Amino acid sequence: MTDSTATETFDALVADLQSLRIRAGGVTYDELAAQITRDRESRGIAPAAARVARSTVYDSFRSGRRRINPELVAEIVVALGGDDEAANEWRQRCQRARLGQTPRASTLAAEDHLPSGRALVAIVMLASLGLNLFGNATSARTGTPLFLDMIGTAIVSITFGPWYGVAVGVSTNLLASLSNSPQALPFALVNIVGALVWGNGVRSWGLGRTPLRFFSLNLIVAAVCTLTAAPIIALGFRGLTVDDASATAFATMQGYGVSLWEAVLASNLTVSVADKLIAGAIALAVALVLLRQPAVSASVLRPPVLWRPTARRRTAPVPKR
Repeated sequence: MTDSTATETFDALVADLQSLRIRAGGVTYDELAAQITRDRESRGIAPAAARVARSTVYDSFRSGRRRINPELVAEIVVALGGDDEAANEWRQRCQRARLGQTPRASTLAAEDHLPSGRALVAIVMLASLGLNLFGNATSARTGTPLFLDMIGTAIVSITFGPWYGVAVGVSTNLLASLSNSPQALPFALVNIVGALVWGNGVRSWGLGRTPLRFFSLNLIVAAVCTLTAAPIIALGFRGLTVDDASATAFATMQGYGVSLWEAVLASNLTVSVADKLIAGAIALAVALVLLRQPAVSASVLRPPVLWRPTARRRTAPVPKR
C-alpha cells in the first residue's frame, strides 16, 4: 500500500488495483461483477439493486480517471480476496487521491489517442487472418505435415467468440483461393466448423476449465473438421487434393487397397489431430495474454472460461481479527 503521507493519484491507485487483480489470477471483469453482486445480495440488498454492470467494474481499472467510487473499489478488493481492513485502506486511498487531484488535461488528451477496444479487436483479427494465410502458404511451399491454416481462427474464436472466428476463417479461405491455393474455397466450411466448436467450447460447454477438457476440445475440433473435410475431398477431388499434409498417408493407404472414404478419413484425421492440438495450444496462450488487456477484455461480450495456471497462486484472505 502507498504511504499515507505520500501524494496519492488515481493513476497510481488504478495501477495497483490492476496489479492486485493480476496477482489474484487474472480474474475477469465479468467474474468480479458477479462476485460483487453475490456479496451485495448476501448483505440483504435486493437482487435488482445489487447487480453491478461489468462495464462499471472495468471503468474502475482505467487510467486517466478524474474520479472513482471508493465503495466500489472496496468491493472489488474484497472480491479479489481482501478482508475488511484491506478494503478500508483502499477507501482511504481513494479519498486521498480525490483530495490530491490536479487537472491533467495532457493525460486525458493522450488517452483520446489510444486505440479503442473495437480497434484492438480489429487489429487482432487482421493479424490472425495474416497468421492463417502465412501458415497456409508455409504448408504449401514446404510440404510441412500440418495444415497450419487455423491457428488465427482458434485465437479469435477462443478470445472473442465463435462468430469472430468464422469471419476470420471464411476470409482466410477466400483470400487463399485468390492467391496460392485455388482449391481452398470449399474448405471454408472446415474453418467455420472449427471456429464454432472452439468458440462455443470454451463458453457454453465448459471445455476450457481444465487442461484435460481443453485437450479434449481440440480433439473434438480435429474430428469435426475431418468429418467436414472428408466429403469435400472424396466427392470434389476424389482424394487427390494438392494438400501435401495428408497426401502421402492417403497414397499409402490406397496402395494397400483401402477404400477411398476410409483412406480420406484416416489420412486427414491423422494430420488434423496434430494440427488442432498445436493450434489450440498457441491460441490458449495468446488468448490468456490478450484477455489480461483491459481494452480487449472489456470488448468481449461473452468471455471464455479458461484454465489459468496462475489461479492457484491467489493469495488467501487475511483472517479477520
